[in-house]
Order: sequence, then structure tokens, then C-alpha cells
Amino acid sequence: LRCAAAPVGGTAAAGGLRCCSAPEGHSLVLLCARGSDDAIAAVPYAVYGNASQGSGLCGSEVDPECSVVVQDAVTSKCAGRQRCDLKPEDFEDICVGTVKELRVRWTCKSDGGPAQEAARALPKLPLRASGNIIVDAEDQRVRLVGVTWGGAHILGVPGGLEVSPVRDIAATIGRLGFNVVRFTFSAADVLRNPVVSDYLVAANPAFKGLRVLDIWDEVVAALAAEGVMTWMDNHMLDSDWCCGGGDCNGLWFNERYSPDDWVEMWRIVARRYGHRTGVVGFGLKNEPRQVCTGKWSCNISCNVSSLHKLQGGDSAPDPYDQHPSKDDKECAWAQWSEGPELLRYRPAVERAGLAILNESSSSLVGVSGLSYSTHLEAAADDPVRLPAANLVYEAHDYSWSQDLSGFDWKHDPAGAAAKFAEQLDKQWGFLLRNGSAPVLVSEFGMDHEWYKGTGTRGWFEMFKGYLLDGPLKDRGGLDWMYWQLTSVQAGGTGRSRGADEAFGVLNRCWTAPAAERHFAALVDLGAAPRAGAPA
Repeated sequence: LRCAAAPVGGTAAAGGLRCCSAPEGHSLVLLCARGSDDAIAAVPYAVYGNASQGSGLCGSEVDPECSVVVQDAVTSKCAGRQRCDLKPEDFEDICVGTVKELRVRWTCKSDGGPAQEAARALPKLPLRASGNIIVDAEDQRVRLVGVTWGGAHILGVPGGLEVSPVRDIAATIGRLGFNVVRFTFSAADVLRNPVVSDYLVAANPAFKGLRVLDIWDEVVAALAAEGVMTWMDNHMLDSDWCCGGGDCNGLWFNERYSPDDWVEMWRIVARRYGHRTGVVGFGLKNEPRQVCTGKWSCNISCNVSSLHKLQGGDSAPDPYDQHPSKDDKECAWAQWSEGPELLRYRPAVERAGLAILNESSSSLVGVSGLSYSTHLEAAADDPVRLPAANLVYEAHDYSWSQDLSGFDWKHDPAGAAAKFAEQLDKQWGFLLRNGSAPVLVSEFGMDHEWYKGTGTRGWFEMFKGYLLDGPLKDRGGLDWMYWQLTSVQAGGTGRSRGADEAFGVLNRCWTAPAAERHFAALVDLGAAPRAGAPA
């Protein structure tokens, strides 16, 4: 394993900056959308050249040695327009035989002006669970239609702040029709609250020198100002990409963080955000899963021999196939409420949930199912013991979440959909059908070309049918949060910072949807873009 040092850099100007860079084969979408009369005012920087040279750090750019300044050309094309689409290939290639990219920084007519009216107002808060739905303070249903804004669970702050003002990203989320953001974070950053590296917030110079939680405050406030709620999600204990059996983060504790640390982390989060405008819920533990002995990264490893022995070895109950049978690794996994006390999931989430409610009695508390948030069968006879008005269960579903080999969607779509619905009803949908509690589908997703293969397309069509015409057909459909917002990877183990994120909603500039048909699928599920908003 190689452990590289983080890049360094600084910001150059006061106020929010807008920057975008894209390699050949990609597009840049410059956008100014703070009102119908907003427009691109100027292009202070635009260079096309060798992608491996210089620096594209927003506000502190350094030209590649092999490059051409295209500022005049971009200004001529884009100034005065609300949206301007650019392609690197449109400019002269003077660096033949190299990988090139186009780097642009622009300003908007609205910069420095008053805040614009939000796309929508926040509902009447606080929210609460009522039977199988979530309602506002006036007992009106609030259907959560959201998106995960990731990155903070890896880098301490959400992605995009290095290239776009936080208020622009928040406005884009609201403009596209999402009413809630699932904000993923790590326990490590809550407990340590480190100062954030300047390069991660380069487009937001006012954030320079701030600590992690200070920047989260600003993000939550920006979302609330746009009528977008926040759902705080403890995605990882350690700061890194998620999720797998080898990442040492499948339980609510590991060798670096104890069960007490995890509960204390939630006390800190609830105390700070439980009464903050727009924060409506707390997802306790993302994708509970097995942990296996091994080294995940330079900083993350685990030895679960003692847990493996404590649970009774490989003979421990494993109803959801959490042990990887293809290798001989020692692994351990949670049981719902049986087995060794240390590995009992229900009592653990109850303890954390009560710690949250002690700080913020009106908050919603999300409890994920076992085995990557897919199994809640045990809650039928042994539900989580938290107040009904606060309890929301969480489920995840992807094309790989279950075996669909016997689902012939192509030739028998109705039969496949019925089998799919039966399977989800068994795993967690029964909680909705019998009115026990709301179930928030807090993760699902597909790549930009999901419609080209029968596998992912079949899954999505069946999933869409269940979401809209399943247990809550007469109430407007299930609550959901899509994975994820950005189309650029934030980094982490097995990932490459700046590389394409095939599931992401937004383009590389954080200004508009990356793929029209991909975003249209989310509109079909209930995302409601503001009328007249720029695409």
C-alpha cells in the first residue's frame, strides 16, 4: 500500500468562486441561475492544456507548461448568457499526444447581490412518524424526496466546495426538486473536529481555517435557506469510502472507536444539529454488515479474531449470508437481538437513539436493516424500542442487492414485478403494509446508462413500480434518497479523486444534471424541478 500526502493549495479571492475543469470527452456547463435575469458576467480564467501540468486549484490556478489561454474565446461565447456549454475539443490542440483538459473560472451577474427567494419553503417542522408515513407539525404528509451529498465521510466536508460556492450547490439541489439532503459523515471527524485543508474549500474562501463542524454548520444553513432539509447519516466510523466486509466499519465499533465513542459521537451531533433549522433526522448506522480480519488501507485495519470466537466462529447464526464463504477470513457480524451482547444490534441502536432524543426530543431517528440495510425481518416480532413518533426504519436497494436471476423482466414484466414486490415485502415492506412505521429508502442508484442493459433497467422498472405503486400507492409513494449527487469521485480507498462517478446526478461543474435521461428517471420517482428553472 502506498500512502500519498494530500495536495496543498490556497484560495485567492474573497467571496464564492466558480471553477470547472474537464478532460477531453467531457463537457463543461457554466451556469448562473440566481434568478431569471442572472447571467455569466466575466471569465477571469480559461486555459486549455496538458492535464498533468500546472494546477487547477480554484482561484489559485497555475497554467500547464503546454497550454493555450482561451479566455477571450470563452468570454465571447459565454458572457451575457445564463448557461454556456463548452467542450475541450472545441479549442486548438497545441499539446499533441497528451491528455488535455479545459479549466475555466467564471463570475455571475448576481454575485454580491441579495439572496434570491428559495425554490420552496421548508415544511412546518418538526417532522414526526405517523403510522407508515412522515408528517409535519400540522399532520400533513411530507414525502422525503432526496439525494445524498457525499464526501464528508471521506474528506471531512462534502464534495464540490472546492469548485462552487455552497449557496450555489444548495440552490441547485432545491432547483432540481429535491427536498432533503442525506449528509454522510464519519465518527472520526465528529470526535476530532480537525481544521479543514484549504484546497477542499477553495471556492469558498470564507471557510478557510474553519474546522469540520463549522463548515457543516454553513452547509446545513445554506440548504435550509433553499428550503432543503438535512438528514445526518453516520456513514463510517473511520473516514474513508464505504462499503465492504473488509473496510473494518461494518459494526458500530471497531479497534479505534468503542461503542461508547459511537454514542458520544451521536450526543455531539444531536446537541449541535438537533435544534438547527432544517435538520430533521439522524441515520444511526449506514449499512450494518460483516467485519473481517485484514488491512483495508494505510490507516485502517482490523483483527476480529476475538469477535469471531465470541460469536461462536463460523457456526454463528447467519440468516443473511454475511460471511464471505469464498475465503477463509475470520469474520464477525451483528445479530438483531440475540447472541453475544456486544454484537446485538437492536439494543445498540436503541442506546444511540435515546442519546439523540435526550438532546433533541423531536428529531427523527433512522434505523437501517442488517446486511447492507436490506433486512428488517426481525423488526416484525422484535421492533426497535424507540418512541413511535421518532422512529423511521431505513432500507437500501440496488440491482445487486438481491438475486434477480429468476426475475424475467424482459419477457414477463408483470410476473417479475410481482415477485420483486413479494421479496421486498418480506424484507422490509411489511412494515409499511401493516402500518408499523415509515421505511425510508435512504439509498438506491444506477449509472448514467442504466437503460441500456436489461439487468439494471429491469431492476429499476421493478423498483420504480414498488416505490410508486407498492405499499404507499394511495399516499403518494415511498420516501427516498438517491445515491448520489456528485459525478466526480471524492477519493477514498479504491477510488480516484476527480475521476468520473457514474451514479452521480450533477455534472463535473456542479451546475446541472450530468445525463438527461438519468435525471428524468428521478423525476419519474417524484423529484419536482422548479418550473422554468434552467436545465
